[in-house]
Amino acid sequence: MNSELKNISAIEDPVEIVNALISLLSSKEQEIIKKRYGLNGYEIMTLAAIGDQFGVTRERVRQVQCYAVKKMQRNAKNTSLSVLHGWLANLLKDNGGVIAESDLEAALLKKYPDYSERISELKLACILDDQVVQEYNKVDYVPHFRKADITFGQVKSICSSSIKSMKKEGDLMSFNQLCMMLEDECPVSKKLMQSVLRLDRRIVVGENGVSLKAWRHINPKTLFDKILFVLNESSEPMHFNEIAEKIKKEGFDDKSVSVQAVHNELINNSLFVLIGRGIYALKTWGYKEGTVSDVIESILEKSGPLHLKDLTKEVLQRRKVKPITVQINLNSKKHKFRKNQYGMYELV
Repeated sequence: MNSELKNISAIEDPVEIVNALISLLSSKEQEIIKKRYGLNGYEIMTLAAIGDQFGVTRERVRQVQCYAVKKMQRNAKNTSLSVLHGWLANLLKDNGGVIAESDLEAALLKKYPDYSERISELKLACILDDQVVQEYNKVDYVPHFRKADITFGQVKSICSSSIKSMKKEGDLMSFNQLCMMLEDECPVSKKLMQSVLRLDRRIVVGENGVSLKAWRHINPKTLFDKILFVLNESSEPMHFNEIAEKIKKEGFDDKSVSVQAVHNELINNSLFVLIGRGIYALKTWGYKEGTVSDVIESILEKSGPLHLKDLTKEVLQRRKVKPITVQINLNSKKHKFRKNQYGMYELV
């Protein structure tokens, strides 16, 4: 062991070790590593952007990066990074071998709470374990770290099979149900499957189960979607104030919602029917637009003459009003209702 490595082996701070290992690289390798991993105040840069600065291809930058990381990995074997790598091995084991970058960052900051400004060095320290690989951001997958014996092809295969099964089911599935459907096609541990599914931007893993992000009836995006979700979940008419409050409690996203915005959406969409003072229901539940008088008229047209008690019961199933409101409409001279000789209400 040369004197420089011997000095590094005596360092215990992981960030100091990373910086010391970088100092052993050539000046070009140092600059590429710092820019690629966002160290020492640099913003993280793409291979192409770094290549433009050096006047070389992105492939050449990738080669230099890989060579420099391997050199650091060899030199890291005789340092105190083994402590961090042991901790990381247990963390990955607890997550089936895969962890999203954001979750790793949270775990690192919990372990090293004073290093919030040096998180990039800590993440680089993690991949100086040659049993760990880092996957950068993809169109459908969030950046993540995983054990070297788990390939990105396996990650994509698990997600692809899961999406296929969810589309076949067409609705929210429990995680155990999905695992049972895929046990022959994807014979992996439940921990690994759950961690992998969390990497896919097309999939939502929630407390109630797994679903596709594109399914708006489960993962609402617009205010209309959210109102529809809340009413369907309640299965009964709600006041617009209650709907707005429920949307806030559900916490679908970071978007704020006002009572007025909810009321406006309810008023302007024909799928929502006003059935009482500020109370709305879904038209798909059998409710129709119109006044209490219109409801009485439609009931009598369909059923013929009815006693007050029966007619009131029918109206209250369609409108959230007081019984006296039904009586007032029946007795109003503006409407076409009368009581016949048998004491039953009918249309004039």
